[in-house]
Amino acid sequence: MPGADYNAVKGGGLKLKAGKKNLFKAGKEKKKKNKEVGEKTDPDAMENGGFRKITDEFDMKGGINVAIEVAGGNGSSRTYIAAMDNGKFTVGFPHPEGEGPNPEEIFALVKTPDDAKISLKTGFGRYVGVDSEFQLVAFSEAIGVREQFLLVFQDGKTAMQSVASPLFLSTVPSKEGYVYVASKTATENEMVNIRTDAVKEGPVDWRSAEDRKNARECETAYVKMYQHSKVDLKGRHIAIDVKDRKGVKKAQSDGSAHELLLNRRMKMKSDRYC
Repeated sequence: MPGADYNAVKGGGLKLKAGKKNLFKAGKEKKKKNKEVGEKTDPDAMENGGFRKITDEFDMKGGINVAIEVAGGNGSSRTYIAAMDNGKFTVGFPHPEGEGPNPEEIFALVKTPDDAKISLKTGFGRYVGVDSEFQLVAFSEAIGVREQFLLVFQDGKTAMQSVASPLFLSTVPSKEGYVYVASKTATENEMVNIRTDAVKEGPVDWRSAEDRKNARECETAYVKMYQHSKVDLKGRHIAIDVKDRKGVKKAQSDGSAHELLLNRRMKMKSDRYC
């Protein structure tokens, strides 16, 4: 019977004649090792429950979760601006080391890539804004000028400024415990840390696919892109060094590779094709 043939096969791991190592196992170990090498532990993020500090505007991506930490004098307090069920805001209690912000201290960031202005949405489904008394509130279901802010990053510090009025968010609550956006200058009381649990992305290379190639392949790609006829260099005096790669590499780093290669191409072509 066919089943008897399968039963007669001796089980066990895959055995290779070249050696005793299991290729699948070796591959997994290598992959795991590379992952461990690539990952870097951020002590500051670990102390804040995995919420890392955002230090520049380019790291502000729409759709991520953010928390507004009171920076104070030491730069980190593990104390956050918290939304209240009455639509107002207060400063929450300090968190122990290793604990992240509470749900009411986490906001959804709304931002387009081509605009520096941001908006924040609370867990209650309302947008954070500033009322006529400069109080930080969240009553609106839509974004207007009062619901827009700018983050000012300078010398490793961050301040949050209202777009409706050039005033900064103050981390010192009023007697009633509410937070206001009423400071004309950004002092220590206006310093905040914008934190997120989103994974930090590497620098984006905006160059074209041709410009990211090595010098030789980059030039070949541009020649193919713009070449409409064969270039015959036999017996001709060329005013450039066609084997020069250092110049191409320098132009790639400077962002002028396009102009340089087109200029080289023009000098290499015969007059009737220029």
